[in-house]
Amino acid sequence: MKIVQSGNPVGEVVSLDLLRKQTRNADDTGVFNSDDDAILQQYLDAAVEWVQDACGTVLLETEFTATGTNFLLSFDGYPNPEITSITYVDEVGVPGTITDYEIVDNRLVIENAPRVQSATVVFTAGIGAGNVPVKLVQASLMLAEHFYDKSGEEIPAAVKAMTAHHRSFAY
Repeated sequence: MKIVQSGNPVGEVVSLDLLRKQTRNADDTGVFNSDDDAILQQYLDAAVEWVQDACGTVLLETEFTATGTNFLLSFDGYPNPEITSITYVDEVGVPGTITDYEIVDNRLVIENAPRVQSATVVFTAGIGAGNVPVKLVQASLMLAEHFYDKSGEEIPAAVKAMTAHHRSFAY
């Protein structure tokens, strides 16, 4: 099945305020310079996406939609999956809904699944705000600061090292 993001992530891995502090983006009186907020947010979003891609897992709880011509669905890289709905169109064009299913070994299991023309599975998945390992939070923060201060240079080795430990991490 092909999986696409169909909802917005819930929460944040790193706050903009923390990134402002990290980049020391304040004037002489300690007031943060909001002129840079848009670009800081852009760098923060890119950093979180890079860390997520490097780890091969979804960090924030997000809605996804999987579509295909069968019910073969793996949740690898989609931790803590919760299915919202399973719908299908059978071989003769009649729509239907599945309510009896299991997730076993990170795979969708439907006993006696009907033969279908198309199937759609809507689910949420992600480690969740507040549950992201501290190394990945720090890697996101460091990478966003790197983008802000040293745009164009190679990704810092420390960021690569912190994410490398989570590539095969079983959530």
